[in-house]
Amino acid sequence: MNHMNGWGNGWMGGGMWLWTVIGVLVVVLLVVAINKLSTK
Repeated sequence: MNHMNGWGNGWMGGGMWLWTVIGVLVVVLLVVAINKLSTK
């Protein structure tokens, strides 16, 4: 039970910034891809 609590805690606490960074990177990549397609 303790292991599961630690995993969930890591996801909600320390893992949140990681998902935010991933989300921003995905958005930036999408914008760059759209720009490249539109200029082509």
